[in-house]
Amino acid sequence: MMSSGASEQKLIQRDSLWRDEHMMEQSAQILHFLVLGLILGLILRELSKKFSIPYSPMILGLGLIIGLSQEYIGNIGDSAYILSKMHPHLIVFIFIPVLLFESAFNCDWYTFKQQLINILLLAGPGCGWVNFDINIKKGAIMLGISFKLILQYDNNDMNWYEALTLGSVLSATDPVAVVSLLKELGANPAFNHLIEGEALLNDGVAMVFFNVFNNVSKASSGRGQAVNGGDIVISFLRTSLLGPFIGVILGFIVAIWTRRILGDDIEVTWLTFVFTYFTFYWAEFEFLKTSGLLAVVGLGLFWCAYGKTRIRVSIEHSVHAVWGFVQYSCDTLVFLLVGIIVGIQLLEEDLIQRIDYFKMIGFYFLMILVRLLMVLTFYPLLKYFGYPMTKSELIVFVYGGLRGGLGLTLSLMIGCDNDLPARFRHLAVFYAAAMALFTNMVNGTTCKALVKCVKMIDQSIVKKKVYKKYLEELIVIQQDFIKQLETDEFYNMTDWITVSNLIGQEHFIKNIEQLETDIIKSVVKNGNEEMIFDGLPNKDVLAEVRYRFYRILKGLYYQQFEHGLCEEQTVRMLVESSDIGSDELNFNLEIWDELFKNFINLCSVTFFFKIKQTFLIGYFAREYLIRHLGFVYDVTSTFIICADEALKLSIHFPMNKEAIQIIQEELKKNIEKAHTYFSTLNGNFPEIVRILQTKKASFSILTHSIQYLQNTQHLGLIDDKVYKILLKDINNKLVKLENHSYQIELPSFHLVTMQFPIFQDLTLIDLDHIKKVALEKKYGIGQIIFSKGDPCDELYIIMKGYVVIENNEIFITKGLGSLITHQSLILDHQHISAAKAVVETRLYTLPIKVIKDIMIKNPEFEFKIYLHSLEYIRKWFINQVGPLAKMELKKMNEFIRNKSRLIKLNSQTQQEFLKGGFLFSGQLKDPKNNLINKYDYIPPNEGQFIAITNVICFIFDESLERLQSKRIKELKLDNQRDQQIEEKYSEFRSKKNSIMELSKIDIN
Repeated sequence: MMSSGASEQKLIQRDSLWRDEHMMEQSAQILHFLVLGLILGLILRELSKKFSIPYSPMILGLGLIIGLSQEYIGNIGDSAYILSKMHPHLIVFIFIPVLLFESAFNCDWYTFKQQLINILLLAGPGCGWVNFDINIKKGAIMLGISFKLILQYDNNDMNWYEALTLGSVLSATDPVAVVSLLKELGANPAFNHLIEGEALLNDGVAMVFFNVFNNVSKASSGRGQAVNGGDIVISFLRTSLLGPFIGVILGFIVAIWTRRILGDDIEVTWLTFVFTYFTFYWAEFEFLKTSGLLAVVGLGLFWCAYGKTRIRVSIEHSVHAVWGFVQYSCDTLVFLLVGIIVGIQLLEEDLIQRIDYFKMIGFYFLMILVRLLMVLTFYPLLKYFGYPMTKSELIVFVYGGLRGGLGLTLSLMIGCDNDLPARFRHLAVFYAAAMALFTNMVNGTTCKALVKCVKMIDQSIVKKKVYKKYLEELIVIQQDFIKQLETDEFYNMTDWITVSNLIGQEHFIKNIEQLETDIIKSVVKNGNEEMIFDGLPNKDVLAEVRYRFYRILKGLYYQQFEHGLCEEQTVRMLVESSDIGSDELNFNLEIWDELFKNFINLCSVTFFFKIKQTFLIGYFAREYLIRHLGFVYDVTSTFIICADEALKLSIHFPMNKEAIQIIQEELKKNIEKAHTYFSTLNGNFPEIVRILQTKKASFSILTHSIQYLQNTQHLGLIDDKVYKILLKDINNKLVKLENHSYQIELPSFHLVTMQFPIFQDLTLIDLDHIKKVALEKKYGIGQIIFSKGDPCDELYIIMKGYVVIENNEIFITKGLGSLITHQSLILDHQHISAAKAVVETRLYTLPIKVIKDIMIKNPEFEFKIYLHSLEYIRKWFINQVGPLAKMELKKMNEFIRNKSRLIKLNSQTQQEFLKGGFLFSGQLKDPKNNLINKYDYIPPNEGQFIAITNVICFIFDESLERLQSKRIKELKLDNQRDQQIEEKYSEFRSKKNSIMELSKIDIN
């Protein structure tokens, strides 16, 4: 009998504050083991990169080795043994939700959407639905049948329902290794998404069917609650349909929440992370107990489609970086833990017989055959829907059906379920572990050879030639940089031959030579001796050029979004238009037509515009107009900006120039259509356009301010406290901007005059005078405003509608707030163009004499008049204006404002134009006695120019040629670049060969 002292001592030790020191040490050992596992995973990851061995089989094999040897590795083995007793439900609850969300979140939504029918065929009906007392999975049925009829397991091993349960377990796929390999080899992204999407939905569906079959299995043996067919159907529909719906709803809620967060990457990252688990647990345990995994899939796909653009650009990188880390950690730990559990299970195994090993090998081939039959059943549909599956892709798809973490985890859930027969529980773990091991170790490591064998990835001649061009350019760039370093005193003793070897130029040269050989073989094989890349463009070349245009546009759209210059809905639509075009590369570019399909008819918009002041419904009409027309305006303007930039960038394509010109013309037609529609918006809805421009300008300025603050803080020019205060203030203004309410009405002419940029430097007296003399004029559709050669007595300001100005069949369209005819004002006092109203238009006119008087008194105003005139002159006299003709309007205006002066010279006056200039009126004689007439560009010259008559001109403070060359260098635009690259590369190769020959000479 225990003494009272000992009893008292035990009570003291076991009070509420007592902690077991041994358990603390044990917990630390477990954490130490998990960290060690991640470190070993990093080592295997590096080995995977170096030797091209799939990562998942390696980490699974590591877990098996640890499990099998746990008795001999001390504390690490003890920790592994403790972890092996972890309940498999915990693996599902902790790791699987984040793996599913990350996979869905990082999908390409357009490609996934296009492949959705095929994915559902393979993951849902594709693993098939048939009527076998209940709706059941075809893959599971066939695998279950294999156990009973082919492998001859009797009811003492597993009954029919247990066989079907195990079939569900083994139907779950894990394509991580295969998809990673296919991406590395450059496989079609559509096929990658088919494999990934099938596995993504298959995991959720497998879990649903596992639960169904498991419950039926227990009920049939009297160990579980009785179920009937109706209960099973309802349960299945609830879990398979309600789960994804809950995920989408919660995704929508968290997307709204995320958009309200400004400048807090931690909060946004945690929201996506926490809501992944919240969605799983709420769906699985609280809300009608549906499928948590399918709910997480629904959440991830919603974020893939709509949520990414809800994350503000400044924190997007942080979110993806954290999720990349989480995915890697979970994937590593799942395979490691499962490997350990299976390894230890095999050591303790006593119910697996020798015959089971032979049956297991047979089942491996049966499983592949079942997958083949499943795909062949739906192959006609897989060729018809989405991106048609080729025969070679079918082979790789069947062979690449690896088994992984979820299947192993489900088998362990069977293994620890004491309501099931012991023999079946051990068989379930045995088969799941064997199939994971075989498919990862055999299929995963040999899939690369299979892809090459069936020639699934056949690179076209055009792509090979483009790749060859880039390799040549890379070598030339390296050589140019080497020449710079050679003149640096800090590199006087450098061994440049060793440098060449270290930077891999020999490797690049071998690749180029191999590509040249492959190209010649391909041309000969196709019976086509012409070099289609450099010669006349054929269908493949044009398709490749279109593909590059779509890629450039897609990148430019995201760039606009990242800089805060377009809305999230806009970038989604524009990017999708590029994705759609990328699927139809053999057809002309029809980007604008694809975008226009999404716009509501202007007649409907006009109706809403008419009722905008109606009681009650007027509010909704106004909100709709601002929202819809804002979207349309944003899409149209962003497309025009990006398409214009793509035209400039396309000059640098290392491809057939004739092909580039053909596709450029296709894009220009799209730009013209967009400009026409843009003008229609400006003309018909000037009130809305004014609101949109105001909102967009405010948003751009605030976004630019944030970028400035971030750059300043990065350089250490502002302390953290001030940075945070200013950033918070600007972010608050962004929130207020999104919720600001606007009045849909046009301002009066007097207000426009006050705000009009060209009038902002005028005195109040001059502004008041302009308001008094202004007259309103209205013009109908197609009515002539003025004709070429008419006297120029008035200056026009457009207050509604839009006008087309024409000279020598060159058209310029102007809308709300535009000032026209000032180019005639500064020239010959007569109209040098014609103008007509395209829609019903309202103008205000100002007498020329009033404007002239103000110009005499106000040099700043006079400078602006001449500056704005250049927009017209450079288009109408394109052959005279030199480099001004090809400059972007914004760049030109910025250059003239900051780098030029307006000067007036009397006859016989001398003037230097060291940096060049532009002549508006009069005549000049350059130092070589060449005449320069009005509208001529004045090239830089060190000599003295003489004014023949009175002269008005711009004189530049910086060389325009230098500015253009700087711009070309930034964009790498050079029409002669391909030729230069070829010449420099040939020169380098000849020198390289000479050096190699010299190096072989024995100087001794």
